[in-house]
Amino acid sequence: MSGSRLERYVLLGTLAVAAMLRGWAVTERGLFTGDEGFYAGGVKTYSAVFAYLRDYLTGGGQEGLVAYFTQHGGNPILSDKPTFIVLGFLASLVLGVHDYTLIAVSALFGVLTVFCVYQVGKLVSGRAEVGLAGALLLAVSPLHVAYSRSAFADVTAAAVAWLATWIYLRFWTDPHRYRRYLPGSALLVGLVFTIHPSLLWLPLPFLFLELWRSWRGAALGSAKRRFKAVFMFAWLAAVPTVLWEVTTRGMQFLVFSNPSWSTALARGTGQGQFETFLEYTGLRAIIDVSAPVMPVVNPPSPEYTYYFTLLGAHEGWVIFGLAMAGAAFAGLKWFKGARPPQVLLVALLLLIPLTLNSLLFYYPQHAAPRFLLIAMPTFVLLVALALVEVVQGTMRTWTPKVQTVAAATLTVAVALWQAPYLAEVLKIRSAYPRVVDYIAQRGGTKHITDSMLVARVYVGRQNAIDHYVSLRVSDSDRGYRHISLPKLQDAYARGYRYFVRTPGHFYANELVRLTGGSYLLPETACRHPVQPLYELFHPQGSYWPAEIRHSERDAHVPHYLRVYLLQDLIQRLERDPLAYCD
Repeated sequence: MSGSRLERYVLLGTLAVAAMLRGWAVTERGLFTGDEGFYAGGVKTYSAVFAYLRDYLTGGGQEGLVAYFTQHGGNPILSDKPTFIVLGFLASLVLGVHDYTLIAVSALFGVLTVFCVYQVGKLVSGRAEVGLAGALLLAVSPLHVAYSRSAFADVTAAAVAWLATWIYLRFWTDPHRYRRYLPGSALLVGLVFTIHPSLLWLPLPFLFLELWRSWRGAALGSAKRRFKAVFMFAWLAAVPTVLWEVTTRGMQFLVFSNPSWSTALARGTGQGQFETFLEYTGLRAIIDVSAPVMPVVNPPSPEYTYYFTLLGAHEGWVIFGLAMAGAAFAGLKWFKGARPPQVLLVALLLLIPLTLNSLLFYYPQHAAPRFLLIAMPTFVLLVALALVEVVQGTMRTWTPKVQTVAAATLTVAVALWQAPYLAEVLKIRSAYPRVVDYIAQRGGTKHITDSMLVARVYVGRQNAIDHYVSLRVSDSDRGYRHISLPKLQDAYARGYRYFVRTPGHFYANELVRLTGGSYLLPETACRHPVQPLYELFHPQGSYWPAEIRHSERDAHVPHYLRVYLLQDLIQRLERDPLAYCD
């Protein structure tokens, strides 16, 4: 068998492993965070409007758009990560509108990232074994697998960013042959910002390399022509943002030009709004950077090494050490002049997010493991480079074929070492279907949970993306400290009989305190809490290894899922709202 054919088979096998780990039983999970719920609501909104237009054109849909929207549900916030929402809508045309539709998008783009790692690793190192090893390590990365099985936009954004990187590096290797690749990579880089605005910095390393290329061309008397490419790249990267701003501004004008539409947008909560893409993105950036996520008096001290600790905890300190060794090997290659521009670009995709997130989103200031997903491909490529270099350095007298087999064996061994951690990842959210079955046996599946900061509450397995219930007392409080008893009573009157909650929260409203408080804020618990009807161990959210699974540093750790009777909670609050914890 030829080497190229074997390489293709190994790549296909790696992609199959990546797809299996990311797609295993995702239809049985559900959505458990506010962000996931909002994105799924956006998909439902586009689907509802599309269905209405289709029915209207075929003779149906005569009840009016407002009535249709109210009946079928949706989300008024469509300006947040709009490209990701549209990708979810396109997936819904194939899969239907379910709470796993966006998870399927993340899984697909997670596999695409694995493919891009292979291509970039092969291109930068000049050796296929580095690309294949990096692809396998990313395919089994616990952190990457965990978020590829979620409805967050981070995996999709990282996939498009690395697709742009591969295309751009192809252009760099031969600008004349691949000159059409430059505008394509620029558009993809700009598209990433509309998938996840936290990657606003992404054009910078590409523009830096374009300036580098222009400086090299200056000696040849072609600086003016070369600098045109820099401006073209910047302009094309801005096109997706401009198009979405124009589109959302047109949608804003259309919605508020009709009083009934703007009234329906408020949903009776007084929160009706429809910002454009840049308005919403700019507002969220100011809020995220200026205010900590935890509304507590004495938050923990800043931990600027949070993400370095996170890499070691998620991927294992042995792999973290191999990555450091790979960085040393990459540095040596840099000084030897081996593909310095390509190595620099890949390195910047690790260094920039690590630095920015450590300074802006350190623990406890909105720290999140998913911010590292853009950097994970570089991380695993460094590990792959270390493995290959160690094998070749210690087996110089052996034939290249034996060295390749040894490198492959060592890579597979490191990948298999992740198996226990992957088993925990595959259990994330695994208890929720059993909880729904428990509720269904006792009168239906309609319930509310605390997973959306009690601002817009996730309600029910099948209709989770149809309806949101606001329990806020005021917009300024956002449900952190207080919820509205009349709104809770109204939810009960509309058929919601159960309250499903988890203990890992940074806020202390009445519902949280009545149900045992939070292990993150244990002092908020009532002395005599309401007892749950049902309880199951339920790993949820971001993956943590067993040795720190009960750490108080992160809200998204494995914990128990508890079911309460909503009537019991309402009765305690009705008895004496000022003394509900006595």
